[in-house]
Amino acid sequence: MTKPRLLLLATGGTIAGIAPSAASTLSYAPASLGADSLIASVPALADLAEITTEMPFSTGSQHMTSTCWLTLAARVRQAIADPAIDGVVITHGTDTLEETALFLDLTCPRNKAVVLTGAMRPATALGADGPMNLYAAAVLAASPASRGAGAIVLMNDQAFGPDRAAKVHTSRVDAFVARSAMPLALMLDGKAVWQTPAAVAAERRPSLAAHFASLPDALPRVDLIAQQVDADPTIVDWCVQQGARGIVLAGTGHGTMSRPIEAALGRAAEKGCLVVRASRISDGPVMPGAGVDDDRFGFIAAGFVTPHKARLLLSLLIAAGLDREAARAIFARF
Repeated sequence: MTKPRLLLLATGGTIAGIAPSAASTLSYAPASLGADSLIASVPALADLAEITTEMPFSTGSQHMTSTCWLTLAARVRQAIADPAIDGVVITHGTDTLEETALFLDLTCPRNKAVVLTGAMRPATALGADGPMNLYAAAVLAASPASRGAGAIVLMNDQAFGPDRAAKVHTSRVDAFVARSAMPLALMLDGKAVWQTPAAVAAERRPSLAAHFASLPDALPRVDLIAQQVDADPTIVDWCVQQGARGIVLAGTGHGTMSRPIEAALGRAAEKGCLVVRASRISDGPVMPGAGVDDDRFGFIAAGFVTPHKARLLLSLLIAAGLDREAARAIFARF
């Protein structure tokens, strides 16, 4: 039988990191190995698929930019449209992996699997998790059962939807969970056991791909601010003065805020800035009207979307030309 044909896009991160000793797991140089070195570390990949490698950029993912996202999305869209490619695997740093996954899921067609993976330990570490993660990601990308899945995060033998994937630990290999949800699939003995069929899970998530016949050259500015004790409301006015077209609040509790911050965000909304209320709490949704009069102030409730993901989603919604009510409808679907 003909082997599946996969495209591996290597973008750096810990999975490509080199440490000074085999016992070092926290002090290392990320993005030090090329794509071919990653493939060579997993000989079993040769039996699984025919893999073509590319490196569109190489960085620790704390340095990720929207320019990198747009570059990656453009290449993924080309790959999905290419009948000679059956699936895409992306190696990525874990710090912003979940955000990149959601960005690709929102902007790319979902008829082929795009699996993002990384590692919590550098490639040179004892017990490095990268090789197994890479193999499992290739299994998912090559499987016919993954067709229609869109973007998936694969870490530590679990596959997560890009909307719910969350990094919740700074160093453990089981650092990722599905926020307020179950994993989409478990990897058992080199095979995927789906908890929810891939295409069904993808259909539940909003897509913006139809709004982007071509990707924009740049994304509009959207700022993220936090509510804390004695939060200074002038930061909101400053963001608007700097050209922010959207502001996301990482609020307390149910996306709540102090009265000075509420008044400042209300002024921003009156000026046409889209304001989204998210929560700094690790679990649970922010529902419309809970704790804040969203209709009065013109705010948008984030639902289950975390603050950092809400920022990228809002930026894409603005880039797509959607207004406040359309944005509210999209957030309500998460």
